[in-house]
Formats: sequence, structure tokens, C-alpha cells
Amino acid sequence: MNRSYDGVSDIAFEKRGDRTVLTNRYRSGNSRISAQIPTKDNTPLYFLVATGGGFIEGERYYNVVTLEKDAHAILTTQTPNYIYKCPNGKTTSQLNEVMVKENAFLEYYIDEVIPYEDAIYYQKTFADIKKGGSLILTDGLTAGWSKSDTPFLYNKVDLKTKILYDDELVFNDYLIVDPRQEDMSELGLFEGYTNFNSVVIIDENFCTDWIKRSKEALDTKDFEGIYGITALEKYGFVLRILGRSSHNNLGIMWDFINFYREDIRGLKHLELRKNQR
Repeated sequence: MNRSYDGVSDIAFEKRGDRTVLTNRYRSGNSRISAQIPTKDNTPLYFLVATGGGFIEGERYYNVVTLEKDAHAILTTQTPNYIYKCPNGKTTSQLNEVMVKENAFLEYYIDEVIPYEDAIYYQKTFADIKKGGSLILTDGLTAGWSKSDTPFLYNKVDLKTKILYDDELVFNDYLIVDPRQEDMSELGLFEGYTNFNSVVIIDENFCTDWIKRSKEALDTKDFEGIYGITALEKYGFVLRILGRSSHNNLGIMWDFINFYREDIRGLKHLELRKNQR
């Protein structure tokens, strides 16, 4: 284990015959990797687990994911990322590094961050996708937790995501939320909502018709909040959601994901948890 990290996971997959198999499963410190979870498509699914149930002030975590050519795998965190209080002003952090090689497909469902009062958190996700590769990547952020139930009492959260496709920068997003300095109800911030979620899909076959079709699917749903779907300059599109509950946000998020999986990729409906809907 790299002693500078409190938890490390390193997981890799490759295609053998007509199936994807796990070829590396290293973990150390406070990080764990579940046994394989069955899926309807027989795609390997694993949960990444933090043994403490959350991240303690000053802790640092490091996750590495590698898909070799033509592989297809699903990864997700076991629970939301709870960031406990940071009364001493030390930043808690997590680094996710992803490599998706030629014609491989990674589904990486990172749950939303729930910062406790006074929490300070920095998360960086970097994905390097080779020609023909595809990626679904999620993340999110809530109003947090406090003993008084007052929202946005955390100190600061930084969520940074950078994606390269065929060595070209296609997505560079940096969400900085600083409730101590900003009114979170203002336009351009949380605007009176408490839950934010996003989905980024990278696929070189993307066309704007996918946005039209996904909007038609989502517009039939009962949802209290706002969302938008936009195209990247190249190779993909993004869903962003603001709502008043995790449950409602996840409903829209998973309808969007399953639209892509079923209508575009021809895969079967995916449900990761009993409370997904």
C-alpha cells in the first residue's frame, strides 16, 4: 500500500472469449472490493466499499480502474460518500483514475457526496478513454447533514472531473461549493433545491437525436425539480439534475441511464439497489 493513502483499490478487467473477467483485485487500508454481483447481462459488477462507513477528516483514498480492449464492467460505490466533520481544517480527499482501452465500456456509478457539518472534501476523477471506448460516469452532491437539520453547513466541497477521449480533452468540469462564502439558494447554485446529480456518457457514436429521445422518455416521468441534457462538443452528452430528494433525483438519473443502456446499447435494464426507484 502507498502509505500516503488510507485506502486503495486497484481493479482491472479483460475480455476472454465472449465474457469479461476480473484480472486484478488489489485493496489495502480502509478500502474493500465486493464479490462479483450477478447482473441480467452477465456483465461483471463490483461494489467499492469504505469500511468505516464514511471518510474521516484528513483521510485520503485512491481508486484505480482499468478495462482492457473490448471489456465491459460495472463498478459502483456501496453507499453515498459520507464526509465526516473536519473541525481541524484538514481536507478529506479521494482520487479516482480510470483507463478504458479500445472498444471497452465502463459503467462507473459513484454515489453522491453527503458532507457533514464543517466537512472539507476534494474529489478528482480522471478518465482516459481510448478509441472506441465508452463510459458512463455519475456523481452528485447534497445539502449535507447537520445535527440541527440545517442544510449547507459544510465548509467546502470540490468535485473535479476530467475526461480524455483518444488523447483529446472532451470533458473538464470543476464544481466548487463553498456555503460559507455563497448563498446556496442563489441562481446558478442550488436554487432552493438540496440534491444535485449528474451523468456523463462518452460514446463516439453519439448523435443529437439521442438527446431528443432521452428527453421524450424523461418528460413522461413525475419529477419535482429541474434537469437539463446537453451535448458535449464531441463524443457524448451530460444530464444534470437539481431536486429536493435523493430518491426523486435517482429516479430520473436511472431512467436516463437505462434509456442509453437499453435503447442505444441493447442491454438489459439495470438496477443496483432495492431503493433505486
